[in-house]
Amino acid sequence: MKITTKIILITLSIIVLNVSCDQVTKEYARQNYKGQGTIQVVSDVFIIHYAENDGAFLSLGSDLPQPYKTIVLTVIPALFLFGFTFFILFNNKHLTLLQIICISTIIGGGISNIFDRILFDGYVTDFLNFGIGSLRTGILNFADISITFGAIFLIILQYLKEKKIKQDQGEMEF
Repeated sequence: MKITTKIILITLSIIVLNVSCDQVTKEYARQNYKGQGTIQVVSDVFIIHYAENDGAFLSLGSDLPQPYKTIVLTVIPALFLFGFTFFILFNNKHLTLLQIICISTIIGGGISNIFDRILFDGYVTDFLNFGIGSLRTGILNFADISITFGAIFLIILQYLKEKKIKQDQGEMEF
């Protein structure tokens, strides 16, 4: 694919939609769930538990001293997100539309979590938890879900692409 107005609009729309949804749900959580303890939504399968996370996934990096924490959890991810956005917009000739969509969801989620870090003194608002019994996710937010599903589908798409290439090469060997 090459850079087109369509690709720019799709990419930016997905990023803005992800950031908007995440920020709206986080603000709702800050206003309604902070200090409320654990709220069961669907039995024990889906619960809401407000948390402010100063680390990354599952609080990784929360023990880092400043300024390293800011560098590792805000500056470096922001540079990667800028690079990914640039890549999608200007060097996407080997990407399919579905891959661009997946990468855009990852970028949107990442940008929204970085906004939180900038706006809330290094903390990200988390409030969603899924699981059965002791098999549970960490406490997360819409951005984390967007990043996770974008990455999972990107891996699946890459697997299917490589499988098709191997099949096509196998058919040519006859």
